[in-house]
Amino acid sequence: MSGRTSSERKDLKRIIAITLVALTLVILGAVGLMAYAAAGIDRVQAAKERELAQVRLDRTLEGLTENINSSAVWNDSVITLAGEPDLPWIQSNFGDYYADFMGHAVTLVYDRHGRLILTSRDSEPVAAASEQAFIDAVTPLVAQARREAAARHDRSRVGFDAVVNRTALVRAGSEIYLVGLGTIVPEDLSVPRLSNDPVVVSAKPLSGFLTSLEKDLAIRAPKLVAADAPRTAQGYLDLKTADGAPLGQIAWTPPRPGLSVLRDAAPMVGLVILLLVVAAVALFLRVSRIVRRLEENELDLTEARDRAEGANIAKTRFLGVMSHELRTPLNGVLGMAEVLSMGDLDARQRSQLGVLKQSGENLLSLIERILTVAQLEKGEVAPNPTGVDAAALVRTVVDAHRPAAERAGLTLIAAPDDSIAGLWRLDGDYLRQVLGHLLENALRHTPKGSVRLEARAVGTELEFRVADTGVGIAPSRLPDLFGKFVQADDSHTRAKDGAGVGLTLARGLVEAMGGTVRAMSTPGMGSIFTVHLPADRVGAGPAAEQQAA
Repeated sequence: MSGRTSSERKDLKRIIAITLVALTLVILGAVGLMAYAAAGIDRVQAAKERELAQVRLDRTLEGLTENINSSAVWNDSVITLAGEPDLPWIQSNFGDYYADFMGHAVTLVYDRHGRLILTSRDSEPVAAASEQAFIDAVTPLVAQARREAAARHDRSRVGFDAVVNRTALVRAGSEIYLVGLGTIVPEDLSVPRLSNDPVVVSAKPLSGFLTSLEKDLAIRAPKLVAADAPRTAQGYLDLKTADGAPLGQIAWTPPRPGLSVLRDAAPMVGLVILLLVVAAVALFLRVSRIVRRLEENELDLTEARDRAEGANIAKTRFLGVMSHELRTPLNGVLGMAEVLSMGDLDARQRSQLGVLKQSGENLLSLIERILTVAQLEKGEVAPNPTGVDAAALVRTVVDAHRPAAERAGLTLIAAPDDSIAGLWRLDGDYLRQVLGHLLENALRHTPKGSVRLEARAVGTELEFRVADTGVGIAPSRLPDLFGKFVQADDSHTRAKDGAGVGLTLARGLVEAMGGTVRAMSTPGMGSIFTVHLPADRVGAGPAAEQQAA
């Protein structure tokens, strides 16, 4: 009997140990998942800033071309450079103009013979020797532009059809420049084009671009570092020459919105963890008292067994309640319970671990649905076109949403035109999702009346229209309608379900299939969403065959 009591005490201690291990794994998993989610948000923010910086760099270089062409495509410039160069005029209309009005730092002008006739810095003519490093850096670009201009044998072309432009990043000494150049050509046929086109080169220092990143894009403290410098932060933009050689990189420290989210969630998570710890301590104390009573009175085995069984039931209930409560605040962070499944567990404990694992799998499914928007922005969604009966698909989607329409007291109509009869090559799964999102949106915002899904063939495209008699959308909200987490009317939709990503997903899937989606609406009268998808007919239906006959 003493041996049996000792075995029961060991079982109770094992229960306590397993419970504590499970609790520890739950807490560590919760903290780890939150940290991972915060880091993911930070990575998205950094990637967005990198993309914005690259777009700003590209647009700055495009702006250089526009600035240069304002003087390069000009009859007066061609006339002046046709004979002996008028250097004061050239300085005024190139060097001074680019520096004073465009913010350029350095300007070079080459005559039709390829000779450098003007070197200007900060609106002042300077000796070419003082800018030799810059001249050497842009010489290959000038040579390329002259060769391309010479290769165009039709010298009757003028204006923007004749000009040759180049943009690039170059290093001159310790400074990196954003460079643009253009050949000097007449703006119209009133002035004959020269036998060889002169060339103008103008550049801005990278320092001004860094200032614009900080001022216009709110990128914090961007700075130029070496191309091989270690990346200690996620904010960076590689700088390369026209032939792809590295020049350096712009580095900055992006904001960390994920850390702010983690900070905001910390009190609630801390409270949940504290409650778990308190419950674990209470369980530990309860079981400890039972063990002590067993040790003090081994003769009362029945009572001790009852108490031990009560403690075991309390443990089981605790784990069940803990698992249930953690699904919402911790989003199923019990994935680490998989480690416990490899140990020596009884049937009841293994069943509990299975519940925890399933909770993690459910969370993963929810997360994957939300992450579809990010996958669309990065271009990671690829359609798989097959032969699809478009008319049947339209009816199937409508039938799937008919119960919801009937519960809302709405009329839901499927109206596929005879022109789409037969099989079409497109991604049926994506199309089903797109039409489903549009129908759900229409049903959600139509208090009375009807929703109609039409489909027809228009040339080489299929057109799908979802029309409703709902509340409509204000014209000011239409441009942002397909943005993430955007709802057409906050005052009306606040009582509606949905996070505002359905239309975003619809647009992303349509664009992934090479199509377009647009919305038209009149407040108080309803909305029409129109989808155009490119599609090839791969099998004709009866109606299409009769039309062909």
